[in-house]
Amino acid sequence: MPDTLALPILGEMAPGGLTYGKNYLVEFDPHSLWYEASLTIAADSVRHGTRTDYHTFAHIPSDVKEALRRLGVNEKRLEDESTLRIVDSYSVTALLRPPEVIGGSSLVRSMEGSLNLKDWANRNVDLVRADIPEIEKKRLHIDDNTSVLLSYNDEKTFIDHWRTNALSFARIFDLCIFHSAVTGTYSENFYRQFESLCDGVIEFKSREENETIEQYVRIKATRGRPHDSRWRRLRLLDNGEVVLDTLVPKARELGIAGWLKGPKKSTSR
Repeated sequence: MPDTLALPILGEMAPGGLTYGKNYLVEFDPHSLWYEASLTIAADSVRHGTRTDYHTFAHIPSDVKEALRRLGVNEKRLEDESTLRIVDSYSVTALLRPPEVIGGSSLVRSMEGSLNLKDWANRNVDLVRADIPEIEKKRLHIDDNTSVLLSYNDEKTFIDHWRTNALSFARIFDLCIFHSAVTGTYSENFYRQFESLCDGVIEFKSREENETIEQYVRIKATRGRPHDSRWRRLRLLDNGEVVLDTLVPKARELGIAGWLKGPKKSTSR
């Protein structure tokens, strides 16, 4: 199995691919296409035989599975093969009863019973002490909204846990992990610290243009690997798939540079 992943949407901006053993942070605004894009990436990955975990914090697991089916994924067969795993951290927060699973992955179970990061840390100790099954290694792990954990843990606890526990899992299990955080909700210090811990930062944004909402993505940073950091316009297809819009306007026509920087400050003479 190769050490890099060629993923849809992001592949054109990171021609060398993204890497196993690394942590990537997705920062997304609430009206962006991150959720749909995350499903697009997961669906494409499992179709190409990449073992993939989709970790849902903010969406009902049955809705995630239905969205994957619309994208042409036979999720039942792939789950039976452990090529696809839906990690359910939503049901425990919404008074839903998750289906009872006998056996299965200890790693998955460790993330489904609680959103208290102290519980996760205690379970992590047992996981890394045991022999790691091959099925747990070299997986793509996508979080739909990791920042939901900040409803149950303070920012310092979150950052400390990620620094001492979560990030090391990518190395130990040789995972490619997409963490994600909604923008404009938490402190600037939180976002800066989270970015500093990760190996790359990806942004999904939306903006209103001519009375319609347009969608964009860019790779803001990747450590030690070349990338194209220009904003790319996204398009949502009827089946829920997200693709790069091939009709890319020039930056000055788009006005996106000024939008991102904000209005110029006046200077007095």
